[in-house]
Amino acid sequence: MKKVIILVLAVVVIGGIMRFANGPERDPLGLESVKYTEAADAVDGFYGLWLKAAQDSTALPDRATLATFPTLTTELSTKVVAALTSGATLDPVLCQSVVPQSITIRNVYAQANIAQSLVTSKDKNVTKQAVVSLSKSGDRWLISEIQCTDGEVAPEREFSFDKEGFLIKGSVPKPYNNKNWHLVFTQDGKAGNVVPLIFDTKSQCTSLEGVKAVCKPEQFKETSQVRVRGGMTERGATVMYLEFVK
Repeated sequence: MKKVIILVLAVVVIGGIMRFANGPERDPLGLESVKYTEAADAVDGFYGLWLKAAQDSTALPDRATLATFPTLTTELSTKVVAALTSGATLDPVLCQSVVPQSITIRNVYAQANIAQSLVTSKDKNVTKQAVVSLSKSGDRWLISEIQCTDGEVAPEREFSFDKEGFLIKGSVPKPYNNKNWHLVFTQDGKAGNVVPLIFDTKSQCTSLEGVKAVCKPEQFKETSQVRVRGGMTERGATVMYLEFVK
């Protein structure tokens, strides 16, 4: 009996030594097991945890832990960790200098393998917003990029939407409105992504001849190849610059 007890104690001690040698438990909060099969759930879940951690420094998981959250791609995780350690005043996830009391999440679009959402503060005096891009990996959704922009449109040198593709209108698939222009584009090697285009009096178009003028969507032709730069909103891409390309 004594030999059995000694053997059990030895196993426990050795196990403890091995855990100590390997450092603390790698994933004590069980975050590695988190998997979102819907894009909207990935944004809601991650941002809910991050907002709580930003509001309460004692909350678990904290922001440092969430920066390595498995729902973030490796590339984005590296950026978020770097931003946190830099001491920058702008939160790299919320895109706010002051932590908001609450946020609004709007789903801009969701295709088979990519999606995008907007995250804003409910404070009407705050104009910053986070443009959250997602991609699908297997059966789970990952947050691949977070861009901080001012208002609904990004500054000229930092566009939240910059894609090249083809214009479609009448042939656009449901549920899109075939009375409005859309851009069909390829992202991450996957074709057939669609986003509505929103024009205003500031939208500038450049012809094949290099002539720049205010856009006149009524003169567009189906399947014209273009490059669109602008900002994402919950309704689609607000066009700042549209360039016809060969």
